[in-house]
Order: sequence, then structure tokens, then C-alpha cells
Amino acid sequence: MPPRYHRRIRLNLEAYRIAGTAWLVTIGTANRAPVFANLALGTDVGAMIEERCAKRGAVLDAYCLMPDHAHCIIQVTTQGAGLVDVIRDVKSCSTRVWWRHGGTGPMWQRSFHDHGLRTARDYDRALAYLFDNPVRAGLVEEWSAYPLIGGKVLDEE
Repeated sequence: MPPRYHRRIRLNLEAYRIAGTAWLVTIGTANRAPVFANLALGTDVGAMIEERCAKRGAVLDAYCLMPDHAHCIIQVTTQGAGLVDVIRDVKSCSTRVWWRHGGTGPMWQRSFHDHGLRTARDYDRALAYLFDNPVRAGLVEEWSAYPLIGGKVLDEE
């Protein structure tokens, strides 16, 4: 029987450290558990994501916490850590928040999906996708009514 190889899902780590790059990130919860159906937990995790990105020198343009996954648009800056470092920190700190809310075990799936946003059109599509997610899921009729959306683009309005 031939050996099994794991398909590499990450770019070279240096690609995630390039200043000025923007990324759409999707992170699933462990076993797709609807942990963010708990609004208090989601509110605390949203604030923590904003705080950890700022502490790491990344710009959190937008986030949306769906019941069983999270979407973020994150920009890597010159003074900050790379995207993989930021996501590792966010997952670690948010898991501790979850434990304080009574959760047990891992909160997140092992990895995450990323998509580099190379053009303004890519960026605009990613924002529309993120904001429309709770509408497409039937959670609200207007994205602005969804309580677990935030980030810099909303702070600037």
C-alpha cells in the first residue's frame, strides 16, 4: 500500500507576512458546533478578535461570527505578525473565552481557510460575502440587524 500524504493547504509562511496583504479567513468550530448561537459568547469573542488583531499589528477590517464558523477580513501590516500567527493567537485566546463561558475541549477546527484579496474587486466581493452570510443563512433579513458583525469598516461609518 503506498504511503499516505497530506495535501499541503498553506502557502509558504512568508506569503502570509507580506505587509499590505489582505485575506478573507474562514474558521470552522470544532464538529461544527453552533457555539455562537450564544450571543454573549459571540459578543465577547468578537471583542477579543478585535483586540488580538490590534495587539498583533493586524487590521481587522470586518468579521462575522456565524453559529458554527467565523469569517474575517484581515490586513497584514509592516509592524505586525503574519496572518498564521494572528489566527493562531485569535483561536487560542477565543478558546479561553469559550471555556470561561462554560465550553469544554477545543472550540475550533484544526486549521482555517484563507483567500488572498489581490484586487479592490476581490476585497469588495469578500466584504459583500461576509456581510451577506447571515442573510443567506436566513438568520436576519438585513445584514445590519445581525449582532455578531464588526470591524474597522463599520467603525468608520
